[in-house]
Amino acid sequence: MYLKGEDVTEGLKDWIKTELKEGPRQGYDMGKFFFTVSVGTIGAIATIEKLNAVSKLDFPMFISLFILFVSIIISLNMVRPGAIRIDGDTDIYEEYVKCMNRIISHGLYWFILWIAGTGIGIYAIHN
Repeated sequence: MYLKGEDVTEGLKDWIKTELKEGPRQGYDMGKFFFTVSVGTIGAIATIEKLNAVSKLDFPMFISLFILFVSIIISLNMVRPGAIRIDGDTDIYEEYVKCMNRIISHGLYWFILWIAGTGIGIYAIHN
């Protein structure tokens, strides 16, 4: 198969159009995944703590659950679609970049909170 310049150009245009259309959905899918991980982590930490001989809601456990709850809020915020106002002067690529930056920053915030909440939860379980 020999591709001409026009074939490559058309393929690239189609890929860019698909990426612009499907890009925001990545945040939705990641938000659902992060929500599941956060809820599962809370369930696991609470279950392991309950299995301890002396189960108590001390300060580290409370902080852990609170931080994990905030990570749930961030994951739910990722699922919420961002508002985009499109008019004749709108640069679609710029809107795409804003959407991707939002997904990346929310994912990073979620990860930091999840690691902190899980770490503090593990600490609380062992004490």
